[in-house]
Amino acid sequence: MVTVFAGELVDEMIGEFAAWKHARWKVKDAEQVLAVRRAEDAEAARALGSSVRWLGLPDAIYRGERYQSDPELFGALKPEERELAAHLAEEIRQLPEWRQGTQVYVPLGIGSHVDHQLVFETGRHLAAAGVKVYAYEDCPYAIHTPAGVEARLTILGDAVGEPVIVPIAKTLQKRLDSIACYRSQVPVIFRFTSDFRKTVTDFALETGSNLGPAERFWPVHPHGGQR
Repeated sequence: MVTVFAGELVDEMIGEFAAWKHARWKVKDAEQVLAVRRAEDAEAARALGSSVRWLGLPDAIYRGERYQSDPELFGALKPEERELAAHLAEEIRQLPEWRQGTQVYVPLGIGSHVDHQLVFETGRHLAAAGVKVYAYEDCPYAIHTPAGVEARLTILGDAVGEPVIVPIAKTLQKRLDSIACYRSQVPVIFRFTSDFRKTVTDFALETGSNLGPAERFWPVHPHGGQR
């Protein structure tokens, strides 16, 4: 499990918008944000039976004055950041855990969070290098705003192929347990429901239909061509 945006933070990086976010997350300062997020990541990885790797980029809200409001945070990726995707793709391929034949899963970008978009673009660069890359259906954005799925697919066009439906009955409980580890985030991103476990389970059942609970994954195509 790789958390791309997990860089060290200093108080000078905390602007008004970031401070507002901290209040919603019930954290006080940059040091606490990093400690809480990494602790949650580590606990979630244990729940999944996975290792975790943190990369050095800070979240979008700490990257200067590029994203200063929710409309910007969930809007267009700044042009000057697109080149980061190529660097991230190379960094991921240099990780100690990397092996030939490794498959990579990136967010589809439903909801248009700029960090999700940036990691998706990283996936396209990896695909161009011959890596098998699949995009997963961002949760809970796909649940609370179903129209966002088709909207994102329309924007992406031939950047992705037809979705693959994967039954997850054997691993659904692990997924729910890992989500629960993100205690600072669940109340915010699942604020539309009082029972995230039932909400996620119902969505998986709807996705799988007669297959039982399932997830959708889209093959990611490289820039300038398909695979």
